[in-house]
Amino acid sequence: MNDRALLLAHAVLGFAAVFSGTHQAAHAVVAALGRPHRRALRRFAFIAPAAVIAQAACGLAIYPAYRVRVRAGFDLHAPMVAQLFELKEHFAALALALVIAASAAGGFDRRPEARWPLAALSCVGAALLWTAAVIGLYVTARHPL
Repeated sequence: MNDRALLLAHAVLGFAAVFSGTHQAAHAVVAALGRPHRRALRRFAFIAPAAVIAQAACGLAIYPAYRVRVRAGFDLHAPMVAQLFELKEHFAALALALVIAASAAGGFDRRPEARWPLAALSCVGAALLWTAAVIGLYVTARHPL
């Protein structure tokens, strides 16, 4: 697969991760409010981590080309953009951990008192996914592969 196709796949999977993570968070909050949608929670407990993992794998595959073609120029001419990219990577890694943790914990801990902590994990994970997506779009707009 060429680099542009990988970049497009990374973007599409990024939006799938953002939207599935957001749905997971929304259903977790609704469950914490006392109206659990068990089917939706189970569905997004698989969809959200799968989308985030696939998106991260695609990002890892495209990283060598980014490092050579794009990052070198940012380091010299736009260091703030290079630092934004690094921040995005950290947010994405945290989001990956939080989405997986919320999905795994939600499948095992069904006690009512666990609903708010699971909602918090899901919401922070979704917020980090949104932030990483916006930063990623900005960096790509500055200089695509």
